[in-house]
Amino acid sequence: MLPIFDYLIVLRPTLLIPVWTLVLVGYYHAGQVDVPIRLSFNWCVLSTLCLYSMLSGGCYIVNQIVDRETDEVNDKLYLIEQGYVKIPILKVEAMVLIVGAIIWSALQFRNNITYLVLIVISTVLGLMYSVRPIRLKGKPIVDLLVNAIGYGCIAFLIGWVSVSSVSSVALQRSIPYVLCVAAAFVNTTLPDLTGDRSKNDITTGILLGIRRSCQFSLALLVCAILASLWMDDWIALTTTIICFPFFVYMNFKKETKAIILSTRIGILALSLIVCILIPMYAILFISTIFLVRWYYVVRLGIKYPW
Repeated sequence: MLPIFDYLIVLRPTLLIPVWTLVLVGYYHAGQVDVPIRLSFNWCVLSTLCLYSMLSGGCYIVNQIVDRETDEVNDKLYLIEQGYVKIPILKVEAMVLIVGAIIWSALQFRNNITYLVLIVISTVLGLMYSVRPIRLKGKPIVDLLVNAIGYGCIAFLIGWVSVSSVSSVALQRSIPYVLCVAAAFVNTTLPDLTGDRSKNDITTGILLGIRRSCQFSLALLVCAILASLWMDDWIALTTTIICFPFFVYMNFKKETKAIILSTRIGILALSLIVCILIPMYAILFISTIFLVRWYYVVRLGIKYPW
């Protein structure tokens, strides 16, 4: 297998899926509230998906470089751990991706100040989350807020403002997704407790412990359901209702498999809804899952994802 694939997979395409999904959810909602938008991939949306993938992928690389020892304890980082990718090359790749995304957005969306501000905020939060001495990942509750706002609000708004103007309505429409992401994020901190403790990172999961984290996650999901009803948002409501029994089950079992499953169900449900609304997204979504799975089987001999 060509080494170039290693440097593509290190962008963590499966983590880009929720980014794409939430950008497209924002794009969809802009069309429902503002002028009717044809739900297909127009140039603005395609550009946004590409440049935001570059920006997110670059930040993911930075996170993996900084967290490589923690991830090794958690048995997560196969590419760096086994020497498939080199740190100096990764640093260059991350810089090229992040700077390239910023330049692209500045050139194409130079007249859209809100869009550019959101890109800057995404960049700053993405780097502050991982890099010391700030390292928001190691600050409980703050790590939760950064992820909830970054994915649930900023990614949503990026999709919205790529085709429409920002408004208070856009912020209100993002509320159910902020809560959805918050609920899912709490779960994601739990399988990494051992590695995070080893490096003195106090995440929300470490602060609350497994039992209280599961309860907090379920409470956030209930809030997301109520917010979905309040906003009359059938997309968020359908997603949260599907997730609810898995979150309840997770609270009874409190096992890693149940916790991971509850998170994946949410991402899968929301992504499939977007695939129905925007059928072309199904091609990107399905091909990414299968290609990543094929890569990990062929290259590393493991079944990932799922």
